[in-house]
Amino acid sequence: MAESTIFILIIGIVVAVLFQVFEITWIDPRLVITILFLLIVPGLYAAFTSGPFVPSTKKRHKNMLKLANLDKKDVMFDLGCGDGRLVFSAARHCKKAIGYELSIPLIIFGKIRALFHPNASIKMGNIWKQDYHEATVIFCYLLPRAMKQFFKEVWPTLKPGTRVISNAFMMHELEPFEKEGKVYLYVKE
Repeated sequence: MAESTIFILIIGIVVAVLFQVFEITWIDPRLVITILFLLIVPGLYAAFTSGPFVPSTKKRHKNMLKLANLDKKDVMFDLGCGDGRLVFSAARHCKKAIGYELSIPLIIFGKIRALFHPNASIKMGNIWKQDYHEATVIFCYLLPRAMKQFFKEVWPTLKPGTRVISNAFMMHELEPFEKEGKVYLYVKE
């Protein structure tokens, strides 16, 4: 939610300055504020249903990549990818890296960065409505309630051998295959 607030403040300041400098009177400022508000609604929805954008520490980031043990055959998904840091790091080691996000400011930022990573992509999408049939690795940093939903809805659809790496929150229904600090590896049997 912090990134949305910063986005709104920056855009608001830019718009206010433009209105003053160019003496724009033909656009109602309330319309601009309404549009900016609508831009943050998807990110707010994601923050409350699966988790807010909280960047992982470098150590956890490294631990997640280490437990994933990526190779050039892997297809990786990052659920709620935020600014895409993990997607772009993983893209160097795997066949394809896909991140799903709902926060429009983060998607814009991620899509710009994806221009420089040919096998990485950031997509706007609700993580609960995606098809993960080709996934060999899934990264998630979801709140406990969302991890329960992941176990109920996504876990059964994964093919055997799929590795799920969870940052900070466990799937309490399963015993982790391996653990590195507060990063957990699960392998679908």
